[in-house]
Amino acid sequence: MNGEEFQDVLTGNIVHNFLQNWISIAIIIVVLVIVVILLKIISTKAKAIFERKISDERLEIKKRTFTFTSVLTSLVIVISVIISLLIISMQLGINITPLLAGAGVLGIVIGFGAQSLIKDLINGTYILFEQWFQINDIVTVNGTSGVVERFNLRTTVLRDLEGVAHYIPNGEISILSNRTQLWARALVEVGVHYKENTDRVLKVLEEVFDELMADEDFKCIILERPQVLGKGGVDDLGDSAVTFKIICKVEPPNQWDVSRQLRKRIKDKFDQVGIEIPYPCRNVYMRDEGKIEK
Repeated sequence: MNGEEFQDVLTGNIVHNFLQNWISIAIIIVVLVIVVILLKIISTKAKAIFERKISDERLEIKKRTFTFTSVLTSLVIVISVIISLLIISMQLGINITPLLAGAGVLGIVIGFGAQSLIKDLINGTYILFEQWFQINDIVTVNGTSGVVERFNLRTTVLRDLEGVAHYIPNGEISILSNRTQLWARALVEVGVHYKENTDRVLKVLEEVFDELMADEDFKCIILERPQVLGKGGVDDLGDSAVTFKIICKVEPPNQWDVSRQLRKRIKDKFDQVGIEIPYPCRNVYMRDEGKIEK
C-alpha cells in the first residue's frame, strides 16, 4: 500500500468513526463550552466577592488574589481543551501514542512554530512566581502604559487611559516598570521668578504641606510628609525660573491625585501671598521701513 492509499484509508476511517460517534463528540464539545462559560462566571463572581470582602487597606492581598484567580481560570480552561481534544481524537480512531513520544511532540511543536508559545508560557510563569505585577497594577511594557486588566501564562492585557486594550505576549516582556508596587511617589516641579526670595518660597511651600497633611481626604493616603528635594535646595536655575522639586511618598495609585492637588494648592497659595510663577514671554518689534517711492 503506497502513501496515497494509506492516507485515503486513514481519512475513510476517521470519517467512519465520526459518523458512528458524532453524538459523543458533540456532547464533549457542548460540555467543554459549558465548562468554559461556568469558569468565566465563577471567576467573575469570585472577583466581585473578593472586591467586596477584602478591604482597600489590604490592597496587595486583593490584587494578588485577582491575579491568582485569573491565572487559575485560564489554566483550567487550557487543560479542559487539551483533554477534550484527546478524547475526540480517541473517538475518531486517531492513534495519539506516537504524538506523545518525545521526538514526535518536539517535531510537531517546531513544525507549527510553537516556540513563541513556549516562550510566552515560560516567561508568564516567571512573572507569576516572581510577582512582577498584579491585576490592577499600573505598569509600562514596551512603551505602553496602562492598568493590568487580565493576566494568564501566555498574555498580559493592559487598558490605557483612553480605554484601549493592549494584548502583550508574555514572551515579549523583557523590561517592565511597575508604578504601583507597594508604594509610589508624587513628584511636582515648581518654578518661581528670579526676584523671589528662596527662603520665603520654602516657607510658603511648608504651609501648603501643612494644609495638605491636615486634610482628612489626603493624610490617610500619604505615607510621608511632602518635602522639597535636597533639604530645601534649588533643583534648577532655568532660563526664566528658579525650580524646586517636591516629592511625597504615597499609597499607590494615588500619586497622580496628590500631584494634582499639590499643584493646585501651590498655585492658589502663591497667588494669595504674591509669589510670581513665571511664564514664557515674547516681545515683538515691528519695523516700519516706509513706502518705497517709484
